[in-house]
Amino acid sequence: MIRTTTIVTLCLAALPAWAADFNLTYASPYTESHPYGAADAEWIARIEEQSGGRVDITPYWGRSLITSREGVDELAAGVADMSYIAPIYARSGYDMNRLVPGMFYGYTDPEKVLDVYMDLVEAYPVFDEELSGVHVVGYNVGTPMHILLRDKPVETLDDLQGLRIRSAVDFIGPLAAFGAEGVTMPMTETYPSLEKGVVDGVIAPYEALKSLSFAEVVGYYSELPHSRGAYPSRAVNGDVWANLPEDIQKIFDDNTEWLSLRTLELAQEAEAAGRAYGEEKGVQFNSLAPEVVAEYSKAFAPAIQSVAEDLDAMGKPGSEVLSAIRAAHSQ
Repeated sequence: MIRTTTIVTLCLAALPAWAADFNLTYASPYTESHPYGAADAEWIARIEEQSGGRVDITPYWGRSLITSREGVDELAAGVADMSYIAPIYARSGYDMNRLVPGMFYGYTDPEKVLDVYMDLVEAYPVFDEELSGVHVVGYNVGTPMHILLRDKPVETLDDLQGLRIRSAVDFIGPLAAFGAEGVTMPMTETYPSLEKGVVDGVIAPYEALKSLSFAEVVGYYSELPHSRGAYPSRAVNGDVWANLPEDIQKIFDDNTEWLSLRTLELAQEAEAAGRAYGEEKGVQFNSLAPEVVAEYSKAFAPAIQSVAEDLDAMGKPGSEVLSAIRAAHSQ
């Protein structure tokens, strides 16, 4: 009996002091070393600590469970309990969540973008209604992108004439308005295209100088802002959320702003590191006059107005939200 009691005691001592009430999985297309993944890792530890160990979260990094383009659908289908989502990259659907970020053209302060966007989400239930299969617990906001060039800087809008610039679809119209050709291609193909002179430049953030090694194939970084809006970026599967008790739900909701701001903070650190790397490699940086930036921003208006009207036609408040975003920009 003594021997049996001793063995049982030793076995119990080898077990954890507590067992979590809720064992959840988290999936991300990013690695833990990426700014988004690093923010996630801190957030996971924070949730576990604030829940007093009742929540245990197992992360799956680097697209092992989920993709970026179809993340919302995959999460709603139960691929993971929680995940990184990016409805802005979806091929269709999620119309307000996917299209409203483009309305933030001309903004240069990402924290202001995030503040305005989160106010809109609170004021317009349609944002959450579109994501009915998931519950959002975090938002992303992109830092502004600029123009990286091989051979010469852009100092006036006339300097865009005749250039071939690797660009997202949203930026092709404004580039064309000033005589440049926007070229779409995977970012992974952009380095060799710059190296060979297939394109003259690329629209990208500071961090791409380091993370994508663009500092090796460009000589100039012209700070003509291409703003990026905010979007829902982390969520919990709807059924999983419904089965969590209110006190655990509150912990997640109370950390939504923290996760959103921490993600931005780490992204800005990566931006600073990218610029420092560019300076080290001899890239020359130049700012453009405020009136030049303002004139360039106007070229975004026609296409975005059309987007707002398309949303209106769907019965969604496209023009109303666009008006609010532009009013906040002018303040």
